[in-house]
Amino acid sequence: GDDYSNYRFGLFYIPFFVIFALSAILVGLTMRYTYQVIHQGVSENKDKHGTYQFKLVNYIIVFLICWIFAVVNRILNSLGHYPYAINLLHTYFSVSHGFYASCVFVYN
Repeated sequence: GDDYSNYRFGLFYIPFFVIFALSAILVGLTMRYTYQVIHQGVSENKDKHGTYQFKLVNYIIVFLICWIFAVVNRILNSLGHYPYAINLLHTYFSVSHGFYASCVFVYN
């Protein structure tokens, strides 16, 4: 069969990275806003805003850890590289995302 890695990058990874970047920007803006609210004394509920920021960061960290190996693995596979360690981490973390997200949910 023909190699369709260019289509994969163009139709999947480029929109994925755009959405991922926009999400990261929005999370950063939200964290900046809550940081300003906490440290500039705008709100009386500093503990509530701190808890909100902590919860937000936990979910994002779990998402990044669980899916970064999948993205790296797919990019390397499309370039013709098949490293065992990345493949193993991709397999483990991609199926464990729900478990770790539920752990964060219970912890929060």
